[in-house]
Amino acid sequence: VIGRNGAGKTTFLKLLGGVLTPDAGGISCHSDVSIGYFEQTNVSSLDESRTIEEEILYTSPDIDRQIARNIAGAMLFEGDSALKKIGVLSGGEKSRVMLGKLLCQPINLLILDEPSNHFDMESCDALLAAIDDFDGAVIMVTHNELFLHAIAERLIVFQNNEISVFEGDYQRFLD
Repeated sequence: VIGRNGAGKTTFLKLLGGVLTPDAGGISCHSDVSIGYFEQTNVSSLDESRTIEEEILYTSPDIDRQIARNIAGAMLFEGDSALKKIGVLSGGEKSRVMLGKLLCQPINLLILDEPSNHFDMESCDALLAAIDDFDGAVIMVTHNELFLHAIAERLIVFQNNEISVFEGDYQRFLD
């Protein structure tokens, strides 16, 4: 999902993610769709007194300590780094924890609002690899051209007070 700031992209994702209700009409999904939603300002939902491992561990009753450590490692919190308290993490690190928590849930539609904000290159590469490995569908708002070139197959374009769908990748859109 691309477009200028203030065009309504985040509102669109919040509607799809069930965070907002439409003023008119409705949104429905197939009963087998399970949505995971990453909101760019959602890090306040983390418990600052927990460690990264604990925060991931308490996301789902199906997660054990080893799985939590594996997910922490995938989010670049390897070894004892997984024992850092949430309260001492940077914004980008907290975002990585939020993404790790999404991995604990059985989802097949991933909605991501600016997931690479505050990320360094290593974190962006890890996120790209995780998205590439994801078996479900991904709807993402991003201004990160690396992401657009690497994974976009179809674009929802917010432009000139209109919304359109472009069938094709980002390079074809630019051309």
